[in-house]
Amino acid sequence: MRTLVLMAAMLAGCTRPSSVPPAGGDGQEVRVIGVPASVGSAPMNVRTVVAAEGGESVYVTGPLAAEIRALSGARVEVRGRRAADRTLVASDYDVLSVNGRPVFMGVVERAPDGALQLRTRDGGLVRLQGAPAAFRPGMKVWVQGPGSVTVQTYGVVRN
Repeated sequence: MRTLVLMAAMLAGCTRPSSVPPAGGDGQEVRVIGVPASVGSAPMNVRTVVAAEGGESVYVTGPLAAEIRALSGARVEVRGRRAADRTLVASDYDVLSVNGRPVFMGVVERAPDGALQLRTRDGGLVRLQGAPAAFRPGMKVWVQGPGSVTVQTYGVVRN
């Protein structure tokens, strides 16, 4: 029993490498790739955490935290400033994939012909055939589908 306790104490000090720089780099720009999740108990104490692929997770704060939390389960890249140990103030993010498949992300717009389209970050337009009735201009969403136009799956990031 004593051996197990000693082994557990030794293993507790071992951590896997992380894409998050070690403490002491407050204010440092960092990039974390991983999967966001919501932790805590609603309605209070709910936090956004990104389980970094490198091992250690980070708490995400700032005005983009709610959008990143809405991407729970997706694979994202979050960029921002390190605020404290394991805390990242997000300044930007990209959705890399959902369920292992690439996505188009942007803001829903009404096309001149009345159809819906998605304006991507780089200014490109993706026509949304088969868009859900819930889509409204101004919503920030991600979509998946063949040929980049027929919506098969989607998620609302911001209403």
